[in-house]
Amino acid sequence: MRRALVVAALLLVGGGCGTGTRPAAPPPANEWRANARQLVEQLQVDIAGAEVAGTTRASAAHALRDVSDLYALLVAYSDLGGCRAMVTAAAPPEPVVSALVPACTHLQRAASLFARAAQRKDPDALLRAGRETARAEPQLVRALLAIRRG
Repeated sequence: MRRALVVAALLLVGGGCGTGTRPAAPPPANEWRANARQLVEQLQVDIAGAEVAGTTRASAAHALRDVSDLYALLVAYSDLGGCRAMVTAAAPPEPVVSALVPACTHLQRAASLFARAAQRKDPDALLRAGRETARAEPQLVRALLAIRRG
């Protein structure tokens, strides 16, 4: 069961790292705003979900051993790993994309660190993943401001 979770984590996180392509025609203004706002809110929920690992080596090691915690981390980091693909799907204008890309860089790096942590049972990598998600939070706030400005 545990090995299956680790394999699933690696597949989901690795699969979310693609960049995708931009749609031919942008959606109507209200639609992209709603989609982009929902995307940021979902990323914030996923960042909060990743906090189950805690901030100490002991709590991270426990999270990697506990099937429930590992599953919660898998769900959170699989979403975070797909950040750029979700931005592409939301189809916001370029200023909003530019505001979201730095956050996505941290979140996708965090997803890769989670995959390493799960595969190697490495609590230090999981703690680094948590620090990467924290670096994305102020950038997500900036992105919300860019969404409001349109």
